[in-house]
Amino acid sequence: MFRLIKYCFAVAMLLGTLFSCKNNAPVDNNRYILWRNDFKGNQNVIDEELEQIIPFSQKENSKPLELPITPRVWWYNFGQNTFNPIKNERKLSDLVAELEQIKKSNNASARKIQKIEKKIERFQGNLQEQSGWLWRNIGEKQVLISAANVAETASKMKKFLYDVGYRDAEVIYRLDSSNAKRKLKVTYFIDEKVGYKIDTVQYVTNDVVIDSLIKANVSKQTITSGSLFDLRLVAAEKLRLEALLKNNGYYNFNNKFISHGATNYENDEALFLKTKRGNLKIEVQNPENKPRHERFTVEEVIFKAFDPNSSDTYRSPDTVFYNGVKFIRLDRNVPINIISPRIISKPGSVYRISDIMETQRQISLYNQFAFTSSQIKPLSPGQLSLEYFAPLLEKYTFGISPGINNIYNDGSTFFGLGVPVSLTARNLLKKLEIFEGSLRASYEGQPAPINTSSETSGAIRGSLELGLNLNLTLPTLWPLQNSLQALNLKNPRTIFGIGYNYSEPFWGKRLNFKLNTNHSIQFSKNAFLYLSVLDAHLINTIYFNNESGRRFYNSLIDLQQQGNNLKITFDPQFVSSLNSNFVYNNQNPSKPLSSSKFFRLFLESGGTVLNFLDNKERINIIEKAFPLRQSENGIDSVRAYFRFVKLNADYRRSVGINAKSSYAYRFNVGLANPYGSNRSMPFDKNFFIGGSNSVRAWAPRTLGTGSSKPDITGAGNTIPQPGDILLESSIEYRLKVLHFAGDIQLAGFVDAGNVWKWHQTNTPSKLDKANFDFRRFYKEIAIGTGFGLRWDLSYFLFRFDWGIKVFDPSQDKGSRFVLDDFSLRRKQQYGLNWNFGIGYPF
Repeated sequence: MFRLIKYCFAVAMLLGTLFSCKNNAPVDNNRYILWRNDFKGNQNVIDEELEQIIPFSQKENSKPLELPITPRVWWYNFGQNTFNPIKNERKLSDLVAELEQIKKSNNASARKIQKIEKKIERFQGNLQEQSGWLWRNIGEKQVLISAANVAETASKMKKFLYDVGYRDAEVIYRLDSSNAKRKLKVTYFIDEKVGYKIDTVQYVTNDVVIDSLIKANVSKQTITSGSLFDLRLVAAEKLRLEALLKNNGYYNFNNKFISHGATNYENDEALFLKTKRGNLKIEVQNPENKPRHERFTVEEVIFKAFDPNSSDTYRSPDTVFYNGVKFIRLDRNVPINIISPRIISKPGSVYRISDIMETQRQISLYNQFAFTSSQIKPLSPGQLSLEYFAPLLEKYTFGISPGINNIYNDGSTFFGLGVPVSLTARNLLKKLEIFEGSLRASYEGQPAPINTSSETSGAIRGSLELGLNLNLTLPTLWPLQNSLQALNLKNPRTIFGIGYNYSEPFWGKRLNFKLNTNHSIQFSKNAFLYLSVLDAHLINTIYFNNESGRRFYNSLIDLQQQGNNLKITFDPQFVSSLNSNFVYNNQNPSKPLSSSKFFRLFLESGGTVLNFLDNKERINIIEKAFPLRQSENGIDSVRAYFRFVKLNADYRRSVGINAKSSYAYRFNVGLANPYGSNRSMPFDKNFFIGGSNSVRAWAPRTLGTGSSKPDITGAGNTIPQPGDILLESSIEYRLKVLHFAGDIQLAGFVDAGNVWKWHQTNTPSKLDKANFDFRRFYKEIAIGTGFGLRWDLSYFLFRFDWGIKVFDPSQDKGSRFVLDDFSLRRKQQYGLNWNFGIGYPF
């Protein structure tokens, strides 16, 4: 503790030295430091809308955690105070001379030239800003402001209020300053007054066809009776009308032909201003010197597929008409019968811009073309030619990415090497299929999964692994593609996968052979259905008949007798199932604090085929094709089979409070019934709880089961606690507090949940504790709380969470509230539990 205090004191002294008052920017007599912008009086227009009106040059400097400090200003000013222009100019001169010398040489490298040019640009920026590159990027300039700036912004706010319907609004401001620190707080006082409302929306046009289209779609209008005269709503309505007409043949139409104005039945402007009510008149005007807008049909549709990497430029193109579409292709292997159903535009159809956009989207879903563009050419009055261009991606893609990894565990460290190789081939079978193959060879460290004694704690041994995976993806629902043509536009996919993995951990040998199929359908932008009719894993295990193998095997037996069936993870086994998974997700990764919903429903039936066999405990053909070595010295080699049903429903909701904060909650319910004779689930099919995406006060997979004590190894490590029944929920508040190369967020959360066994566990320590019972389950819900830090870099998010146990159901009744036992000391049972993750927990 004393060492921590010394470190904190040293850091505080360093910060005080670097960011003291001498690093404040000098301020002239006519300008002040902008300290804060504030809004008062606005009832309907929210602060975030008003903040967008303030120019960037008048936005206050960032203050972490809303504290009265501006460290980024300090960093920027520190860079200017310590900048050496003479040294910078000398380095710039040397770089320019070096660049000239390299360009004169015959073997000049374009990459090296570009690298030096970037350095020159950086040093030129240093001289221009009189600050180093690092301090310019992590810091920000002090925002200075004057009364003239504020007056101009207040005028812009008044205009904005006028445009959104508050035509009589007034905006005044007050400047609160401190002459000693020359800091200025700007308060804008908003008086919205009464907003001007719309009685009715009138559409005016002398084109009978356009008039009928507008009337037929009036239910989709963005403005209704009672809305404000808001120019944003008017603009949205104009865009709706433009899209409506462009989707009904009006190729040349745009919203410049749409005008609007406020009126009333009395045509009395004074009455309009007095009552603050009126009608919105939207008029669709005709083109100049034309009686009406021209309506178009698609005369011809052309699809051109070509290989931009092909060196055969003299090959004559193949032209084929199929379903009315003219296909032009240099590569005859491109299957036009598969592409044709996804071309929405057809000859003779009315021009629709939505058909073009949807066709481009559908073609991109094949993952065979680099992009899809379109070109429209008028042929004659009222007729168009529509051409699609789709350059093919490379037929073969090869990748290799060797890497070194390090594993550290309780004082032991191990460096491993892995070499993954991948190959992707497209359209080999002329079905627009994708063939993916990957091979991985590695020798990596593996901590002992069970440390049976403190002497072996932390031991890491090398493990050889060889893996091969092959996947074939078809853009159809094979073999029902002909009878399910209605689903052609729902992004159908069929995946066949086969895999083999061989490993030699310290305790034995392990072979894993898998075979699976997967069908998927995308019902909408946010809704997906996945169906697997075959998901089979065959695992052969040989325990070494040596000291390490026997010790490891005996520790598994000991755990099994205590009620923890971890042994099933390592034993030979055959697992087969059919499953379906429905997912709805409208989360927007670019707006992580906005409102969204997520729902997943997973159903699985394992070992279903065994129910139709006389022997429901084994499949003879499997045993003959993949026989096991006979048991030696009591080491088990009997293959396990499983029969089970499983259901999992996961609902998540995020609610945006404002631009900088939101809260999210989650409910996760799971139920699995292992009805086979062994009353066990395959280990990876179990439910687990605890960890960075679960109840964060407990380590991964260590919470449960029920109110029984967790299983502990001889070295004091908690073994994963599998369960058949899962109840889990969380709520979390998220707040954006700072921008530093990304958004820095703080979070506070409460997690709750547990897992239970379906069947009774007949061991004294788990009897009437590990199984689910309606009479007591609610008393066995673990509760944890904590706080977190997130660093959102847009493309991914780093997450750090610290969990604190509040209610521990494994303790005796009356002692389960454990928050009083919280300690900041290291390695305490009720201390902070640190979690690291990528992305939000839910």
